[in-house]
Amino acid sequence: MTLSANTDTKPDTATSPHGGNIRNRLFPKGTIWILLLFSTISLCIALVGISWRAAELARADLQTEIREKAGIEARVLGEKIENALRLGIPLREIVGFETVVYQLRNGDPDLVFAAITDKAGDILHAGGLSSDEIATALTAPSGNDTAYIVTRLDLPRAEGQDDIEVVLGHARAALMRPVTDNLYDIAIIFIITLALSFELMLLVLTVNVALPVRVARKVLDNVRDRKFTLLHGQSTHDEIGQFMERINSLINTTAKKVGTHPQREREVKLIGVRMLAFMFVLAEELARPIMPAFFSQVTSHSLDGQLGAGVVMAVHLLMVALAMPICSLFQEQVGSLRMYLCGAFLATLGLIGTAFAGGIWDLVLWRALSGIGYATTFVACQSYVLDATNDSNRTQGTAMMVSGIMLADICGPAIGGIVAGHFGPDMTFIAGATIAFLAVLLAFFLMDNMVRGKTPPPIPTRAALRAMLGNRRLQVLILFAAIPAKLILSGFLYYLTPMILLQSGATTAETGRVIMLYGLVAILTGWAAAKWTDKNQNETRAVGIGGGLTAAGLLLAGWLPEYALFAVAVALLGLAQATSIPAQLSASLKLSKDFTKDHGTGPVLAVLRLAERLGGAAGPLLAAGLTLLVGTTHAVLIFGAFAAVSVLCFELLIGHVPAEQKNEGGTK
Repeated sequence: MTLSANTDTKPDTATSPHGGNIRNRLFPKGTIWILLLFSTISLCIALVGISWRAAELARADLQTEIREKAGIEARVLGEKIENALRLGIPLREIVGFETVVYQLRNGDPDLVFAAITDKAGDILHAGGLSSDEIATALTAPSGNDTAYIVTRLDLPRAEGQDDIEVVLGHARAALMRPVTDNLYDIAIIFIITLALSFELMLLVLTVNVALPVRVARKVLDNVRDRKFTLLHGQSTHDEIGQFMERINSLINTTAKKVGTHPQREREVKLIGVRMLAFMFVLAEELARPIMPAFFSQVTSHSLDGQLGAGVVMAVHLLMVALAMPICSLFQEQVGSLRMYLCGAFLATLGLIGTAFAGGIWDLVLWRALSGIGYATTFVACQSYVLDATNDSNRTQGTAMMVSGIMLADICGPAIGGIVAGHFGPDMTFIAGATIAFLAVLLAFFLMDNMVRGKTPPPIPTRAALRAMLGNRRLQVLILFAAIPAKLILSGFLYYLTPMILLQSGATTAETGRVIMLYGLVAILTGWAAAKWTDKNQNETRAVGIGGGLTAAGLLLAGWLPEYALFAVAVALLGLAQATSIPAQLSASLKLSKDFTKDHGTGPVLAVLRLAERLGGAAGPLLAAGLTLLVGTTHAVLIFGAFAAVSVLCFELLIGHVPAEQKNEGGTK
């Protein structure tokens, strides 16, 4: 013990500024990051090189498949030309060739042009490109460097008439498109694998090393002070656990001599809640890219497909909104562990039922069940964090849970898009159900059932509730910031974005990558945005900035509905939500400080969350209705105009506040 005490009181001058002896350090400061970066780059170069070589080896097979497809398309064109000639229509007077080529291009994006040529090579009919451009492409030397793969089909004619030829040109870049798509998938899987590896490593090290060491330090400090009232209670079976078991024996022996009764000390596994939150959100987010299209297909024989999808998504979000406050009332009696188990089990049943739904009514039922499960698990994790922390570490505990949710927002759509593209939408929902069921099993090991709230939340009087709900500034925050934020998130990101991208020809994997940008940008910028907000102590300004970014992104995507600009709009939405949502929480507590001083923060947060969920439930319904009335592109423009009007009203109405109230103390 003397050695330990002396070691703890050594000055830091003999060590590096960040701890550890400089002479014993294996690498200089920063070298490990250089090695990590070098290893990552080397791995990426190797993956690209292997994929490129595989593409070269598969080029012949891919080119053969393209030529077979081109032969079928050429025969379709040839049959139409022959039918016209049999009807007595002169060859040069045939009309509608461009329309037929356009129809072929809708089914085959790789088809660039098609033409009818005579024996001399003159172009009689052209589609896709102009006659001059097609002539240039046909006279170019053949080889792998040309831009097009040209396929020719002879059409013999009657005696005395020159034969004609059907010519098709496919983009040579089509040979590399499958490999390029695979490279994107490999890159996403690489990033997700790194993130998941970090999560697992963090969980393992925290549970098996950090928490036992922290408890061991408390126990040894207690022994140093000659109190002998603590035992090491963090269960481990490694060297730390064996060493502390011997220390426990010595403490028990000494405690009997001095007449004390030591209690086992342990730390709550808050890191486990991060993993559980990640899993129940991941189970739902896997199918996010294909939900609108899948729901439209299932409900198409009962309602208009788009309206049916909006109804199903709205019911799910509405059940989440209604179940959250109800679950909060019973959380103290049920406990976080049992509530999480019930929620994860309900989510498992809901996702399995969704995969096999055959109509709108059973689909609504299963999605409602999934919504109840989602709300129950969310309340369980949030209540566990609040009960297991105090004022000194509650923000860190909440941030740990939120970071797990945001990581699921990043991984879920990307993985789900890949799974749906290879195995179909049914298997995507079944994969989510498997993850939810795995969360049921892990909850027994990662959530402590002994963590309960010490005192029930204060019950406000009717007069106090009326005063809180009559707070005009809180009303402005809810009506023009909280509700629009969730409405736009569910309506634009979860409904309109996948629908528009899939209709424009994007694959499910590409759609998942775009939706993934929301969580990626939010998790990368959230900490900096929150730090800036706390530093300036002006939460309403951050809410306004978030609303402005949302409006700018939606107006851009609605004005120019292209794949790249939709990606920019989704990224801006992620930045806007990361800036606005945490600020809304702090601003609501500031605006209601007279109420929270006497009755706590629970009712204020309940009203805020309920308003957000109702806005989220209205988003898909509004998006579906606008889609039927004005189309998807104009629906995005209307959403952008709604966001602009909301932030303008918020800035105008929230600004009528005395200056001294704006500068009052904020959240620590």
